[in-house]
Amino acid sequence: MMLSITGLRKKLGRREILKGIDAELEAGVVGLLGANGAGKTTIIRCLTGIYDLDAGTVAYEGEDIQKSKTYRPNLGYLPQAFGMFRELTVYEMMDYFCALKKVPKEKRPAMIEDCLQKVNLEDRIRSRVSTLSGGMVRRVGIAQSLLGDARVIIMDEPTSGLDPQERARFKNMVARMKGQDKLALISTHIVEDVESLCDRVLVMHEGQVLFNGDCEALAARAQGLVYQVPNRAIPQIKGEYYEAQVTQAGSRVICREPQDFELLEPSLEDGYMAVMKGYA
Repeated sequence: MMLSITGLRKKLGRREILKGIDAELEAGVVGLLGANGAGKTTIIRCLTGIYDLDAGTVAYEGEDIQKSKTYRPNLGYLPQAFGMFRELTVYEMMDYFCALKKVPKEKRPAMIEDCLQKVNLEDRIRSRVSTLSGGMVRRVGIAQSLLGDARVIIMDEPTSGLDPQERARFKNMVARMKGQDKLALISTHIVEDVESLCDRVLVMHEGQVLFNGDCEALAARAQGLVYQVPNRAIPQIKGEYYEAQVTQAGSRVICREPQDFELLEPSLEDGYMAVMKGYA
């Protein structure tokens, strides 16, 4: 088991943000899915050692990360708010990150070029950070998380600010990580990103894990709960419901109670909403 989380609790001020998290994370691509304020960034800061834990443990290959000598060298991290020194060039900034990760000097040039190539920024290697767009800065952030051939890569909202072409490039890059004995933990509130990227998903809500499993199992949580309802018949829905998609022809509706309308096969987003609403 690459990362093992047991009884994790964390308060910020008087508010308890994480309320006893248990999860086993194996190699592969894992999505951390939840609305803003669910506790995703807090758990990431606990997993990276930025926050001390109020209770519980986080272990890397069986050893507490606070005591492990192998965890930090094998960790890559992209924070939600990523910044760089504007007066430096992209190469100088990447070299700085290499120094922090204790990458030997002789290995740095080839490693920096390789990581920048993966995010389509090799042509900006000598550009000053101050000349980069917001999306380019985000891509440098992704590149630096890959330095040192990290085995555990944790990214907080990595696709934020990326255009459609670069989002597609990012997804291809993550897909190539599968089967490489690496764990990529990707925090997002975008279900589409999880569906296209992840082997497994953790759904968080108000500091707790509501679901931990593969994407097919999450979609299946909405089996028998999703209906196609003509717009004129919306008032006839029995009990509590959620309108997942509204069109001129009718609405895709997730219902707590059985209905007399056409049943639909659930999507990943249907399963996510069913879990979040407490229907499943």
